[in-house]
Amino acid sequence: MSEYQYYEFLTVDQPLSDEDQQALRAISSRARITRNSFTNHYHWGDLKAIPSQLLLRYFDLHVYVANWGSRELLIRLPPSALSDEDLAPFHLGDSDWFTVRQTPKGWLIEIGIHDEDDSHWEEIGDGSGWMGALAGLRQELLAGDLRLFYLCWLWRVQAGEVNDESLEPLPGIRPLTASQEALAEFIGLDPMLLEAAAECGPGAPSGVDREAFIAALPAAEKDTLLLRLLAGESDVGAELQRRLQRQLAVEPALHRSVAELRTAANASHERHRQVYLAEKAQREAERQAVEARARQQRIERVARMGERAWEEALSEIASRKPKGYEVAANLLRDLQGLAEERGELSAFQARLERIVAEHRRKGRFLEQLERVGVLPPE
Repeated sequence: MSEYQYYEFLTVDQPLSDEDQQALRAISSRARITRNSFTNHYHWGDLKAIPSQLLLRYFDLHVYVANWGSRELLIRLPPSALSDEDLAPFHLGDSDWFTVRQTPKGWLIEIGIHDEDDSHWEEIGDGSGWMGALAGLRQELLAGDLRLFYLCWLWRVQAGEVNDESLEPLPGIRPLTASQEALAEFIGLDPMLLEAAAECGPGAPSGVDREAFIAALPAAEKDTLLLRLLAGESDVGAELQRRLQRQLAVEPALHRSVAELRTAANASHERHRQVYLAEKAQREAERQAVEARARQQRIERVARMGERAWEEALSEIASRKPKGYEVAANLLRDLQGLAEERGELSAFQARLERIVAEHRRKGRFLEQLERVGVLPPE
């Protein structure tokens, strides 16, 4: 397989200006550039720019896929979107594949998976659909949904970077959004470990919670928020969602240990294995039943043919054609089945031995007899 790399950038908060597009065109003459995106792929060479720098200058999201197993997701958030307090439970500082850092342009989240082989490539594809699948993660983070960080922590658990005594950073992650499910697939999370993590988790805030939250806001603060909204600040709604999430997350919840998650994941693996084995056994039983019905129909056919079945087999052998040998072998197999049913196997065997002796130099015919099981292999 030749080298392949896919780059896609997306801006959400601010469209690209004409000057921005001209600057990006200077980086790549082949890229597809619109007011909101930059997309290109390479079979030789690389993007003549550093993706994180492009993100901080122009964009809010970046997806990268290479056919040797590398894939990356970069997300930029405004400075108010996160705090050190939000990030503290996830212990992000000691991971070399996942970083979250503050920059003058806001928060930069970098997720980079680099497999040792390309076994995941067929599932990842050429990269073109991942931006649409993952873009919702940014809006979810703006709204205070921090489960992206839990999924990255769970990948560290899968990789053996977290000890069994450590507690999960959130009390479960149920129910996942479509974007979060896409991220789990993108980074290659074990589905059973993900299933264990999603067995618990808070539900969505109710309408009553929202109404009470809005009613409790001071009038002056509401006016400020409305003025910001009229001024075109796109993250006002997300900021309110984030504040609501934090206010509701006051009740203590049980956090499971890594060991408990692993135990639950192993149990899920065993359940799925048993289901797979049961389904496999059922498919095999159905296959054998179909074969038995077909075999019985063939035996009934040669029974109706009587001596003519033997004559037809000898005629096909005499044709000296590969197809004729195959037809003859199949007829002899069915005649053998008929002999077994009638208790006449010794007579069949004696007749078969005479045929084999007469045509022992026809190697391809003898191979066909071995194929259908009439003649034991030498």
